[in-house]
Amino acid sequence: MKQAVIRFLVVVLFLIGGCLLAYPILSNEWNNYVQSKLIGDYQNKLTDMNSNEYTLEWNAAKEFNSNITENAIGTDAFGMNGEEESTPGPDFFDSKYYSVLNVNGDGIMGYLSVPKINLKLPIMHGTYDEYIQTALGHMNGTALPIGGEGTHSVIVGHRGLPSAELFTNIDQLQKGDKFYVHVLDEVHAYEVDKIYPMIEADDMDTLEVALRVESGKDYVTLFTCTPYGVNTHRLLVRGTRVEYLGEDEPPKGADAVVETVKNYYMVISIIGFILAIIIIVIISRIAKNKEAKRGL
Repeated sequence: MKQAVIRFLVVVLFLIGGCLLAYPILSNEWNNYVQSKLIGDYQNKLTDMNSNEYTLEWNAAKEFNSNITENAIGTDAFGMNGEEESTPGPDFFDSKYYSVLNVNGDGIMGYLSVPKINLKLPIMHGTYDEYIQTALGHMNGTALPIGGEGTHSVIVGHRGLPSAELFTNIDQLQKGDKFYVHVLDEVHAYEVDKIYPMIEADDMDTLEVALRVESGKDYVTLFTCTPYGVNTHRLLVRGTRVEYLGEDEPPKGADAVVETVKNYYMVISIIGFILAIIIIVIISRIAKNKEAKRGL
């Protein structure tokens, strides 16, 4: 009886371990599906719009940006100082900000693609935690990501979440790499020209300088936390607008293999746990049958 209880506990522990290993992959795959659907819905809406509707949207966005001569980044985008709300209130949904570029009424203003790390994510209005747990957020107080001289848009994303990859691999970007902002009927290309790898989360003076608007410049900065899993500092990857010549291809050959291994090594671990459980069950049954025969 005692041995049977021990075997049962071992199997339960293996099952719990397998579930813990499976959660990040299953959750990330689900979020990938949700993100793809949001982007797909956005693209479908755009195909239904006519030239007059596009003009109205562009004019409204440009008018909004004309009032932003200096970025107001406010408190830390990830709420390190406890002043950020996790969910938007009624005033947010009624604001001018939320109405601009919100063609589908779901808060998506466009999407970001970074071919080098095979990333494509929707950009939501605001950086409320409810949104940036599964997508990227635009930092309200900075220019909308529609391009233009004298603009500096900031796009925020988490790293290291167990449920979604998001900006986890953004530290792989180097100067000269490109990322793309898809907004309305245009695609804007940005080339990484500056990387701020370690800025303390509460060092607002340094953050304000790094995210400032510069005359004649068209910047987009990707804003996330670092070091991985610690998150006491901020990693900023700034891109400057360059001519769009078509989007870069995702990694191929050896680079693609590396990415595949990185993304799916956990699957192998889960399969190993499942096989281990099956083997334990089989061994337990064999041992039980032998004991039964001995009893005879």
